[in-house]
Amino acid sequence: MPSLFSSCKTKFIKAGIITACATLLAAFAPASLHASSITYNVVLTPSAGSLYGGTGSFTIDGTPSASGISDYSKSNGKLTDVSFLIDGQTFALAGATGDTLVRFLNGSLNDITFAETIGTSPNRFTLNSTAGYAFYYNDGQAASYGTFSATVSDVPSTSPVPEPGSLALLGTGLFSGAGMLFRRLSASRAS
Repeated sequence: MPSLFSSCKTKFIKAGIITACATLLAAFAPASLHASSITYNVVLTPSAGSLYGGTGSFTIDGTPSASGISDYSKSNGKLTDVSFLIDGQTFALAGATGDTLVRFLNGSLNDITFAETIGTSPNRFTLNSTAGYAFYYNDGQAASYGTFSATVSDVPSTSPVPEPGSLALLGTGLFSGAGMLFRRLSASRAS
C-alpha cells in the first residue's frame, strides 16, 4: 500500500509543477509580448500659393521596422487613432471613408492616406502624402500642396520587452527543474 500512495503522491506533485509552469507562462507571456503604442505629431506646411496647412497626430501599435515597409491601417488593427486640424476643420479616424493607411519605409514616415466626407454638400477631403502632401478639397476639385514632418510625441517606455526566445528559455528551465524534482522523488521512492 505504501508504494501506491507514494506513486499517487509523485503524480500529483508532477502534475502540480507542470500546471504551475504552464500557468506562469500563460499569464506573463501575452503581456510581455504586447507592443507599445506610439503617437506621432504631424505638421503640414503649405507651399507658396497653397491655401491649407495644418497639424495632426496618429497613434500606431508597435515600432516601425528599420528596414522595409511597415503598414499601419484601421483594417489591420495597428492604427488606433488619426486626427488632423486643417483650416479649422477636424478630421478623425472615426469619420474616415475607406481604409486609412500610415506607411513607414525603412523606419521613416513615407505615406499617410486618409479620406473623410464632411458637411452637407458633401465635401470630400483627402490627404495623401508621399514626400510631400496633397490635401484635396471642394469635392476633389481643388488641392493644396506642401511638405510634412512628423515627430514622436509619445515615446514608449524604455524597459526591455523579453523576446520569445527568452520566454522559451524560461519555460525550458522550469520544465527541466520539474523533471529533476520528479527524478529525485522517484529515486527516493525506489530506495
